[in-house]
Amino acid sequence: MTAITPELIEKAYVALVSCDREEAAKYWSADVRFSVPGRHAQAGWHVGLDELIAFRRALTDTAGGKFEVEMVTSMIDGNECMDVVKVHAVRPDAPEGSTSPFDVLDALGVQVFRWEDGLIVEGRAGFFGDGATNYDQWWSPLAADGTRRNR
Repeated sequence: MTAITPELIEKAYVALVSCDREEAAKYWSADVRFSVPGRHAQAGWHVGLDELIAFRRALTDTAGGKFEVEMVTSMIDGNECMDVVKVHAVRPDAPEGSTSPFDVLDALGVQVFRWEDGLIVEGRAGFFGDGATNYDQWWSPLAADGTRRNR
């Protein structure tokens, strides 16, 4: 059994962020299931590594290439880990200096993963407090006239 360590968890995050399927497959099961929180088009279960990579690519693209995730701490117990994370992103079309939650995402959250044979097979994410609302709003940007921007 592969020991789950903070270093292994970090490698899994880096591999997923790369959107390189071959690299991600070293840490994520081909049949991985990942639940994205919220009430927006990206929310819900993403099933399979290809779907998870597509979600990660959507995050990066929507943030103009820069969706930041800072791991605050990891708690590991057997084949499960829980990572407290800070996320930050700004939509590239946001007005200069905007603090609107439709433009700027700043949230503290948690991701819980279950591992089998050295691979993540299931994950769930969630945000604390206003972070959950901020995440929904960031995925649902509105223009001044109420229409959706930058789907």
